[in-house]
Parts: sequence; structure tokens; C-alpha cells
Amino acid sequence: MAILFDKLPTILVLAVMVGIFVALRRHVKSPRLHLWIAAWVLIFGHFFVQVFEPPDGNLTPVTFMIDLGCLQLSAIFFIASLTSFFENTKMTLGLLALTGIPVMAYTVGLAYELNWRWLYIACSAILFFGSPLFVILRRKLLIEFYFWAPTLIATGTVAIVRAWHHQFTFGFLAMLTLGFALPGLLYFRRYPRWSPGVVTSAGGFLLWGAVFPVGAMLDAWMPTLKVNPELWNTPKFFVAFGMILTLLEDKSEFLRSAGRREQKLTYQLQKFSGITSRLLSGVDVNSVCGEIAAAIRETSTFERVAIILSPDGSSLYAAGYCGYEGEAAKLLESKCSEVWKFADLVEACTVGAKLGERSVLLRPEQMAKYGQIPSTMHYEPTQQWTKGNLVLVPLQSMRGAHVGCIALNDPRDVTRVNAAEMTRIEMLAGDLAVTVDNAALHRQLARAEKLAAIGQLVAGVAHELNNPLTSIVGYSELIGDDIPPGPARQKLDKMLREAQRMKRIIENLLRFARQNNLEKKSANLEVLLQDVLALREYHLRNHDVEVQVQIEPHLPHVALDEDQFKQILLNLLNNSIDAMEGTSTRKIRIEANCSNNRVTLRFDDNGPGFDDVNRVFDPFYTTKPVGKGTGLGLSICYGIVKEHGGDIHAENLEPCGARVAMELPVEAPMFVGDSALAGK
Repeated sequence: MAILFDKLPTILVLAVMVGIFVALRRHVKSPRLHLWIAAWVLIFGHFFVQVFEPPDGNLTPVTFMIDLGCLQLSAIFFIASLTSFFENTKMTLGLLALTGIPVMAYTVGLAYELNWRWLYIACSAILFFGSPLFVILRRKLLIEFYFWAPTLIATGTVAIVRAWHHQFTFGFLAMLTLGFALPGLLYFRRYPRWSPGVVTSAGGFLLWGAVFPVGAMLDAWMPTLKVNPELWNTPKFFVAFGMILTLLEDKSEFLRSAGRREQKLTYQLQKFSGITSRLLSGVDVNSVCGEIAAAIRETSTFERVAIILSPDGSSLYAAGYCGYEGEAAKLLESKCSEVWKFADLVEACTVGAKLGERSVLLRPEQMAKYGQIPSTMHYEPTQQWTKGNLVLVPLQSMRGAHVGCIALNDPRDVTRVNAAEMTRIEMLAGDLAVTVDNAALHRQLARAEKLAAIGQLVAGVAHELNNPLTSIVGYSELIGDDIPPGPARQKLDKMLREAQRMKRIIENLLRFARQNNLEKKSANLEVLLQDVLALREYHLRNHDVEVQVQIEPHLPHVALDEDQFKQILLNLLNNSIDAMEGTSTRKIRIEANCSNNRVTLRFDDNGPGFDDVNRVFDPFYTTKPVGKGTGLGLSICYGIVKEHGGDIHAENLEPCGARVAMELPVEAPMFVGDSALAGK
């Protein structure tokens, strides 16, 4: 009973400590807390079983195993909770098994006073040599390894030598000493701050580890000295109080961090809402892209931000960026304009792993295909981030069309690369995509209105010119019948030819402006194309023009006006032939395929390309010499394609060449009386 009253204060204090640790689970989200609770429960068991020790102090084997076994296991639990690989459950459980089994075997041997040298030597070897080997094989070595591993190996060597000479107590005391001293070193590594909680716990562990060798030396050198047993328990309370303080400090820091994050979130929302208001007010997109990139960099974790846009669905350019300096900025601009293609952007936005609602994360092996901008940042490989990763937020319009992307790289805090971080950036990206798409639609509308106005003007002028020109042609033919062959007749014939050329120009003008009643019927594009190529076969052969035709098998028929569509094909073929006039090797490639219920037809040539792609379909715009082109061919093609419910666009190819591509619906659109070019 006297022993119970002596131990009762310590037991009650430890019981309260365990209760505090259990209660902290509801308020502090620390993964280490579970192992700490287990360790303190073992410490409580260590003290509680001492109540049952005999008055003479000689423990029974069972009491000895429970008493000192709980103490040894608690040290192992403390060490396991403070390792650098604690988050890896398999490695932590492996370490507990590797160290816990030999420790308990050693304790059982001492409890029953077994004189088996091989048992103590094997347990010491597994514990002192196996632990460093386990870390070497399973984990990248940290600098702390080079402090504790040599100490462990040296101590283990001495313990094995002592065990060989039947001095088994040394190894047991070494396990206790290092078992409680080592957490003092690891505690500072896991909590690198000089706070009261960390200093108290780390110092308490070091004192706790020193208790065992100091006690052994006092027993050996000063056996008559009486020391209050509670003095040896003081380091335990230091450790417990320090751990509780550490958890409360972490909780306070978490609350402060949450407040700072909330302030940053509010600031980010204010920043983004201001930009969104400007975007939706119709501001020029290119003028705010740099500001958008700077705002994302300032309010998010990403150090590098680039906004890449596609003005025409084919080419790319860096509309704005932040975090790219010097050579990195030049490389970004050159890659956008010369290396990366629109198809690459669309593909990259689909092959990446889903990060947020729309954003994707591309790994280094996925980015290798597209090439990267070198970065000076270095990262330890984690699940969140690896050096060479890239986050893409696609800019998709409400119609689902890609108009560009926002590229994010070099996070300052890799733990923030998650869906929550991307939510607000994706919202801003959606507003930017709508603005870019609206700007493109506005340009198309302006072009249509421009063509309609020009069409009305051309129709009036053409009709006014056509009547007198008809008279000129008619009277020239009549006069020609009355003039005999000679110089005068030759001059008259030349005037007649020029008048007839003017008449053809006016007919083209009228075709450009006229509202035509389409006579659509199901037609085979391949047959129409072969008919047109047959018309120009002689010219193609004489001018060494190679024509490659690749038509998708079983290409669906298209509802169209055959005569008008032949005119489109002939105009495109003639333009390609004329463009390659100064080229030594002349190649024209014609491709046709079907996708999403639309047939796409492409004409590619290896000529010099268009001087100004944005003016290709403007009437009277031509790059041909004076007298060789009117500038109406592609304008007429544009009007006919639009009347058929299709779309047509032009682009330059790399390193040289031009492409004109048109899309036509497989099924005929509903007939509309007014032409797309005729205005209202």
C-alpha cells in the first residue's frame, strides 16, 4: 500500500496527461498525435505496473517485462513519430516492427535471466545495425542521418562486444539511452523553431536519455547516495508539457495562417473581380493580359504565369506573361510563335491529369513532346509537384472552342497546387475566354458588315458601268466588221479585248455582290475536285506542278451548288498555282476528311504564303502584279462558302507555304432567303 501512495501522484499526473493528449485529437489535426498517445499510454503502463512490485524491489519476470518493455516501446514510438518518412505508413510500420521485436526479445531475455549470448547479440545487431540499413534502402538520406547513424553503429558494436562477454545490461541501458535521447535531435528537425514547446520537449528528451547512464554510474560509484525517485521522472513531465505546448503552438500558427489565407483570398477575389469587370466591359484583351498574369502571380502560389492566345484557331502568341525574364521571356515568345502549334495546345489540355474543374497537370514525360522553358527552381519530388511539371488552364468559349490557355509553373508552395487553388483562376480564365471569343465574333461580324456594305456599293457601280460597257463592246464589234485587216483593225481588236476583260471583271463584281438562289443537291466532293483538276491538267503538267490528293475513304456527300462550288475549287487551285510562280519545286496538297458531321477541305501549297492573313478575304486585296488579279477570287469564295452554311479561313505554314481550309456541313442547312453577304 505504501508503494501505491508513493506512485499515486505520478500515476495521476500521467493519467491527466494522457487525457489531455486524447482531448487534443478533436482540436489539433496532427498525424503524430496518435503515436504520441500510444507512447504515453505505454509510459502510464510502465508506472502503473510498479504498484505491484514487491517491497524488496525485486520484480517478477512478468512485471519486469511489462514495466521495462513498455518503457522501451514508448521510446520506439516517439522515434517513429519524428522520422522524416512518418507520412509513409508502410515505412513507419516497418520501422516499428524492425525495432520493436528485438527490443522486446532482449527484455524477455533479461527478465528470465537467460544466458544466451546469441539472443542478445542478434537483437543488438538487428536494432543498432538494421535501423540505419533500413533507412538507407528505403529513403533518400538526409543530413541528420550522418549524426545519429554513426552513433548507433558505434554503440551497437560496443553492446555486441559486451554481450559476448555476458555483460547484457549494457545493451539494455544503451537502448534506453539512445531511445529517449534520439527524439531530442529529431524533434528539432521536425519542428525547426526555438519556441517554448520545442525547446522544452527536445531538452526533456535529452535529459530523459541521460537519466539511465547517470543512474547506472551513481549505482556503481556512489551506491549509498539516496536520490528522490521523482527527480528521475522530471524529464518525462518536461517532454509531456513541451509536446502539449508544441501542439498548441501549431494550432495557433494554423489559425494565423488561416487568417492570412483568408485575407489573401479576399484580396485575390477583389483583384480578379476588377479585371473581370474590365473584360466584360469590352476592353481590348491584349491590353490586360499582362495585368492578368501579374495578378495571378501575385495572388497565387505560381511564380511563372503565361497567357497564350490563338487569334485564328491555328497560330499562337504570348499575349501576356509574368515571372519570365530575359532569355526565358524571349524563348517563351519564340516558342509560341514558331514552335508550339494550336493542335499541341488542344492536345496538351486533354492528356494532362485533372487538377481542378478544368485545369490539368502535365508531368515532365508529357511535356517532353512540346519542349519546356528552363527553370532555376529546384524541388524535391512529391505527389503534388515534380520539377518539369506544368499546369494548364484551357481557355474555352461557351461554344466549346479553344481560344488559348493560361500556363502556370514554378509554385512557391507545392502543397497549394490543388483544386482549391485553381478554382478562382479557372473562373477568371472563363471570363477571359468569353472575352476573347466575343472579340473574334465581333471581328467576324465587322467583316461581314464590311463585305455587305462593299457588296451594295459594288452592285450599284457595276450596274452603272455595265450598260455603257455593253454599248462599247457591241459597237466595237460592229465597227470591226467594217474595217479591213490592218493596223487600225489590230488597235480596234485590242480595245475590244480590253473591253471584254473589263466586262468579265464587272461580272465578277456582280457575282460577289449578287444574291443568288442556290440550287443545292447532294454532291461528291471528290468527283467535283477531279473535274476541276482535269480542266487544269495541261497547265499543271507543263508548269511542273505536283498535285497530291488525299481524300478520306467514304467521304459523305455535301449538299451544295455544283457550279458555284467548282468555281471555288478553281479559284483556290489557280491561286496556289500563281503563288508558286517563282518557286523551283511546286507542290499542291489537297486533303479532305469528315469530323463532327462537317467536311473539311484543305488546299496547301509551298509558295511564299500570305503577306497579311487577316486581309485575305477582303475584296480587291491582292498580292499579284497589276493586271493579273482583281482581288475578288477569295472574296467570292468566302461568300459562296458562307451561303452554304460553312466556314473558310487561311493561314501560313512553316517554314513556308499557305493553307486555305473550308468546312461544310454534311447536311444541307435550312434555306435562308437573304445571302450572308447581301446585308439587310
